[in-house]
Amino acid sequence: MEECTIDRVRKLALWDTRTFKPMITHEELEPIMATLGFVGRPPKPAENGVVWKQYVYSAACGCRHSSCGGLSSGGLSAVVVHEVEKAKQQQPMPSPRFPYPRIDGLHVYTYRAFIDAVNFYLDGREISDMFHIRGMPLHQVYDRRKKFKWMNEDESIFVYRERTLDLATLNFYGNIVEVENKNNNANGKKHNNNNFFIIRNKGSNLYIGNIVPLKDIIV
Repeated sequence: MEECTIDRVRKLALWDTRTFKPMITHEELEPIMATLGFVGRPPKPAENGVVWKQYVYSAACGCRHSSCGGLSSGGLSAVVVHEVEKAKQQQPMPSPRFPYPRIDGLHVYTYRAFIDAVNFYLDGREISDMFHIRGMPLHQVYDRRKKFKWMNEDESIFVYRERTLDLATLNFYGNIVEVENKNNNANGKKHNNNNFFIIRNKGSNLYIGNIVPLKDIIV
């Protein structure tokens, strides 16, 4: 990637809210996940060669669902609840996961899937007290040789690392965004960017239903 391009684009990262520092690897993420009741599994390569690390909830029967069966709407947007309920019979319980070893520079849908999967098991906890999503510049050295793709071809400054967005996540959240856009249009609301994500609001608590245009993510 050219230096001029590196200077003008941004990537997303998961930030430690308590220290206000970006988490770049699983070594920084895993201790926080442990406090939430998740255990890291050994990294495993996917079909495209990208290695992923998955986290498993260590108290599966302690999730907010009654007998781990019904999905509570608290903390999740109505569209996400609908899509999860629809797919529940065909899919196993969600497991948060990120590419290994680096967890920065991922697609907005990958971060959304991770946080939704974490929130699936928690009951009334503020995830934003642990971590949140924020934009940051590309690193002049470490990111120079990596291959990135535009997150949105229309008026976006955000890029993500190639091959870190799996087809299932793309289809699932792409469908959610399409439904949300249709609902917004029906209500007379319009958005210039069809990529949405969860972000911690300044001066207010975050719940997973908070969805804002990608262009509004703090950089």
